[in-house]
Amino acid sequence: MKKLKKSNAELTPWEKAQKKRKQAKKHHRPTTARSFVKKLPRTNSLRKQRLAKGTIALIAVFGITFAVSLFFILPFSRILSLQVNTNDDATRTAVVKASNLHYYESLFGVWPETAKIENQIHEKVPSVKKATIQYQGTHVKINVEEYPTIGYVVRNNKYYKLTSSGMIDKYGSNNPKGNYPIFYNFKNKDRLLEMTKQFDKLPAKVKKGIAEIHLEPTKADPGKIKLYMNDGNQVIASIDTFAEKMQYYPSIVSKMNYTGVVDLEVGAYSYPYGKN
Repeated sequence: MKKLKKSNAELTPWEKAQKKRKQAKKHHRPTTARSFVKKLPRTNSLRKQRLAKGTIALIAVFGITFAVSLFFILPFSRILSLQVNTNDDATRTAVVKASNLHYYESLFGVWPETAKIENQIHEKVPSVKKATIQYQGTHVKINVEEYPTIGYVVRNNKYYKLTSSGMIDKYGSNNPKGNYPIFYNFKNKDRLLEMTKQFDKLPAKVKKGIAEIHLEPTKADPGKIKLYMNDGNQVIASIDTFAEKMQYYPSIVSKMNYTGVVDLEVGAYSYPYGKN
């Protein structure tokens, strides 16, 4: 015999609650399962996209790091040659030393210090008025603007270049270069600077005629000097009035029919050697 189903009216309150719970489970379970199944492919796709983005980011970071490291290591980021545009060997040596630049040094460390290097060349090399650094790939060129050379100062049997600014080069040579006068006994910097200023006022023709300038101070004239000229004459003068009087030297010599002494210390006269 078939078992008759009880109507809702015949069910107890507890049985009614159980029946509703069963119906609710039957209604929601398939929906939840279907929803999860539908979302599953989309979740996998998002996960793959995120993984791909993360992989690309890592590859990019490692690639950039490798490229930068390679750039630092390879020669094209290093100093392979250094040039100084001067014909004077002593100045070239002084500029290179003052720059403190070295072969195969990293350009990354040099570029930010360019202005500082230019300034220290100017400060450490007296003959350099201005220094400018140019970069041409791995080649570094230092362009220097030099003060005019007016002569050489002798110290300890070495010849040191003297510039129009009154500065003496730090690096001496065994032999002077060019047709410049040699300055002797100028141990006092103030005297040398004063003499430099006076000398620089002379006409070019007169400058070229001077072979040696000796400081021979006396109590009466601490600035007394004696010049040995290329024409065989000697000149006695005082530093204070040297430029003013020395410009008349060509005129005085043109009237001399002998080689001798031109005295410009007090007046302006000449006499042959052996006579006072």
